[in-house]
Amino acid sequence: MRRLPFLIALGLCPFAAAPPGFAQMPPADAGLAAEKAAFLALPLATRKAAQDALVWLGLYNGVSDGDFGKRTRDAIAAFQLGRKESGDRVLSLGQLQALIAAADKARASVGFQTIADPKSGARIGAPTKLMSARNGPRLDFASSADPDLGALYARLSAEQPTRKIAYKAMKPNAFFVVSGQEGAQKFYSRFEKNEGATPPIRGFTFSYSAAARNLDPVALAVANSFEAFPAASAASANAGSPAPDLSRPATAPPPRPVATALVVAPGKALTALRPDACPKPLVAGKPVRIERTDVATGLAILSGDFDGRTEAPRIGAPSRDLVVLSASGASVIANSATLASDAPTVAVAALEKSASGAPAFDRTGALVALIAPIGGEPKQVAGVALAAPHALIEPEAVGAFLGGGALTPAASEKLSAGAIAEREKGALLSVTCGN
Repeated sequence: MRRLPFLIALGLCPFAAAPPGFAQMPPADAGLAAEKAAFLALPLATRKAAQDALVWLGLYNGVSDGDFGKRTRDAIAAFQLGRKESGDRVLSLGQLQALIAAADKARASVGFQTIADPKSGARIGAPTKLMSARNGPRLDFASSADPDLGALYARLSAEQPTRKIAYKAMKPNAFFVVSGQEGAQKFYSRFEKNEGATPPIRGFTFSYSAAARNLDPVALAVANSFEAFPAASAASANAGSPAPDLSRPATAPPPRPVATALVVAPGKALTALRPDACPKPLVAGKPVRIERTDVATGLAILSGDFDGRTEAPRIGAPSRDLVVLSASGASVIANSATLASDAPTVAVAALEKSASGAPAFDRTGALVALIAPIGGEPKQVAGVALAAPHALIEPEAVGAFLGGGALTPAASEKLSAGAIAEREKGALLSVTCGN
């Protein structure tokens, strides 16, 4: 077999470094596309959970819809900078886990739980501990048999001597929101319409003392949790779905990713995968061949129909601040990692099992290591892996396995984690195991 020079393993054109703080961000930010791609690569439920968590921390003032806009971007940067970490606006798995944990703590502190209106069936999250306190906030359900949503909006959005409107918006025949202050009380109201439901208009008003500024995020979280027509939502989600064919066996779930591979040459990809753990590897559902392995490190070369690389890589020396790129299905996840001070061949990061063989880059985008095979499933909280130590395969071992090559680091500008992920996403493969 032709020996593969290590210098073709990685390395594309560098991007300009992203500024560390979002307050200094220029209007035309080259990193925006990379940051958006990294966020949208997360599952929709995870994106919504992240936005909802940012609401609870008072960093995000918007709808938890899973989309990526300026508010979400700035909120992520604020969360990162608050932790004295690089504000690159790309949530690593470790940061995501910390974000969700902090939001769970905030929810628990106010006794946030879902309650239902016995009259209409509408559901909403409520801060039950606060509401049970004397002079605490109030949550009032409301419904109307009159389907004229516009008339109700006109009435509730009208200012009065003691009622001042701060915000109002309406989507005709769908919903409206009105917020403001009445006397010493702030309020947030939302009403929705469904002509096929009884009653057709359902809503709520959450009111609280204007002096309690710390309740603004709680009010937004309450509003984001509102389900006016939960039964209709479930029916809509299932609409058009054919009835299951019980005469056929249930479709097996797709195989879970077990490793990440990095394309290093036409038809060749590098990973860390022991043959006894996955004798029949697949990439994109197609069988690939384990061409060569190294027993000591777990390194393996996979042969398959992969695109080649067109530029030589840059090889860097391990540094304390790393970016690990793991592939899971069609998604590429950027994970922040920290080199252990007492063990230079160990990185602490929140990685899934699919990060076995994942490449680790320094902040200039140079390849500095691969993640060694991860044995068992990492511990998780709320579906997010906890930060844990992971062994590294150093560049010298990788170079020797691939056939040598210069390991001299080359100077380069610093890149954001999102820019590195955007640059490398076409070279990363998700590996699964066949039967």
